[in-house]
Amino acid sequence: MPSVSSINGSLEITVILERAILAINGVTLKTRVFNQTIPGPTIRVRPGDEMKIRFQNLLVDQGSAYVHNQFSAADESNLHFHGLHVSGELPSDDSMVPVLPGEERVYMTLLPQDHMPGTHWLHPHRHGSTALQLAGGAAAALIVEDAPGTLPAQVEGAPEVILVVMQIDLETTARIASRARDSWFSSSGGRLTTLVNGEVAPTIGVRGGEWTRFRIVYAGWLAEVLNFDISGCEKALLAARMLEAKDGIYIRDFPRMLSGYAPIPVGGRADLMVRCMAPHTEYQVTWGAERIATVSTGELIPSSLDLEAWSPRYPAYLEDLQTTETSPDCSCVTELEGRTVNGHLFEEDFILHESYLGAVVERAITARSHPYHQHVYPFQLMSGFENNDRRDNDNRNNNNNIGTSAGNYDLPGDWHDTIEGQGVVRYKPAAFTGKVMLHCHRLDHEDEGMMSIELVKDSGPCVCRSPSLLPTWAIIIIVVVLLLVLGPIIILSYHRWRRLAAPVETRCFYFLRVQRHFWEQIPVIL
Repeated sequence: MPSVSSINGSLEITVILERAILAINGVTLKTRVFNQTIPGPTIRVRPGDEMKIRFQNLLVDQGSAYVHNQFSAADESNLHFHGLHVSGELPSDDSMVPVLPGEERVYMTLLPQDHMPGTHWLHPHRHGSTALQLAGGAAAALIVEDAPGTLPAQVEGAPEVILVVMQIDLETTARIASRARDSWFSSSGGRLTTLVNGEVAPTIGVRGGEWTRFRIVYAGWLAEVLNFDISGCEKALLAARMLEAKDGIYIRDFPRMLSGYAPIPVGGRADLMVRCMAPHTEYQVTWGAERIATVSTGELIPSSLDLEAWSPRYPAYLEDLQTTETSPDCSCVTELEGRTVNGHLFEEDFILHESYLGAVVERAITARSHPYHQHVYPFQLMSGFENNDRRDNDNRNNNNNIGTSAGNYDLPGDWHDTIEGQGVVRYKPAAFTGKVMLHCHRLDHEDEGMMSIELVKDSGPCVCRSPSLLPTWAIIIIVVVLLLVLGPIIILSYHRWRRLAAPVETRCFYFLRVQRHFWEQIPVIL
């Protein structure tokens, strides 16, 4: 994959979103990509760098106008720096502002000096066309590199492999394109399910017995969990596989031995140290029951040592909050249900929760089958989010015959920006005021309104807006049913009441009986 690195504290790159016709494993794909490649060029920066990305939207305007909370705006776009701890306001990572066809925007982002090194990615985030554009392959890895001498020697000297794993569903994408009035996206010649670095089941060369750092970017957009495994490269049998970092943040208890596959949520990342001992051997890289790549070992190097224990230095925005009290009124509930967040469809002027710089914020999140992603500020797991919450959310599991999930993949104290399941998290806004976008990273849901905004202010108080008793869509359905089913009863009853040749008192008594019958029917319908 092409790569661009910062020089002397500055990175400048032009990212072009444009139409492309690609031939992949016998399939002809008419799609939208970055710089004519799937994935786009890897961007490598360091903490403290100034990142200047000139984003050019060279898509052809088909007249697919934006329609709120619907698949639309097929040729409008923008960029989101998924995982970076940077401002969510222009000229930085503001995903609310579209870049129209034929226009460009220069994103200027200054990475904090204490930004944690890690694995991230970028992708379009125009509400209405996010799913369509990412589903077609518009994504790229974004690496924040470690300063020399800050990692254990075994990790710093290890060869690196980047795997951008893309979830492909041509039929679903075609349906979304049709609803967005997009006539460009199409495919012919077969089907695709997964791309790894733009290829179908590529072979990755490593040396036998050598530790290799795998940076895994799950550029997903539907509900499937990436149950990632390398068969035979486990424990001490032939090899060892160690968890190093998740969502671009190092774990505290490195090396953490994984006893099974890694259940990476949609949009998540994982850094794994992998050692496959046998020379001249092929190991299957699997997603559930599907082989998505092959690791092929070459000559055996002299036996490498087991990884030594190491704990990184954490910046202020990743302060350990497990024993810290939550700030007053800063414990809020966030529920992703249907297509809503706390019962609300996305509105640009609706603020879900409010916090302030220096507050310790807690969120009780319910996001089953809805991968929760938060911009700007990563969050620390306090409780919940058991791996089994995600196990069955994988269409490639071959009747659950996919081995065992690593029960220690998600532990209290770990940091994420993307998670699925139910549990409690905390974070501490420390640098950036303004909006913090949050949404379901099943991006067809996000395009249809499953997104909201938190607001970080200079000072308090916190404000929580609890979930509605019923989501907006449910209330609308109930009202429509009541009008259609019970409305005629009221009208007929009223006309019969007027025709009754009885005293007014009798007619009123009759009408009240009808009304009581009306209200008795409501619980039956609900």
